[in-house]
Amino acid sequence: MNTKRSANRRNKKELILEKAIEVFARKGSQQSTIADIAHAAKIAQGTVYVYFDSKEALLNECMQVIIGPELQGIIDSTKDIPDTMERLYEFFVKHITLVKEKPYIARFLTMEARQNEDFYSQYPDYNPLKRYIDHVVLNADIAIAEKRIRSIDTHAFAILLVGAMDFAMSMWLIQKDNLDIVAIAANIRDILKYGIND
Repeated sequence: MNTKRSANRRNKKELILEKAIEVFARKGSQQSTIADIAHAAKIAQGTVYVYFDSKEALLNECMQVIIGPELQGIIDSTKDIPDTMERLYEFFVKHITLVKEKPYIARFLTMEARQNEDFYSQYPDYNPLKRYIDHVVLNADIAIAEKRIRSIDTHAFAILLVGAMDFAMSMWLIQKDNLDIVAIAANIRDILKYGIND
């Protein structure tokens, strides 16, 4: 295969992935069809099948190629922060920043987390909320070992933190013009850091 043809195939595949994310974000993967994605990409439906055997294979690749690296990027960007709890607070803020900069990812995560339990049962490693919960549990366990925080149920703490992120993301998508998600993130960070006692 010559270089030009190879580049064209790569570009076509990237286009399909990009449009698939947009369609999945708008309709949810269960309600989306290959025809919807082909229409969004302005290509023939059969062309999608040249690159992907099924809608599930396309969703799988969207998670691996687009969503996975975005989420891993947030985790990686905070890994050098020496204080474990500061690392978690910054992780929270960076996630909110991603939501604001790339709302289609927020919409995709929100839709899929609520509407596609079957996919995550089959592919638990691709569940973004599970990946986040595992990350928070790991860092909270380290914080306890370092005596940075008292002994707590780290799984419950992870659900609290990731749940707050997920709900803030959902609310922002619903009322984008009336909700300052960055301010909310800062206030949640403050509550997590200092507690609620006077």
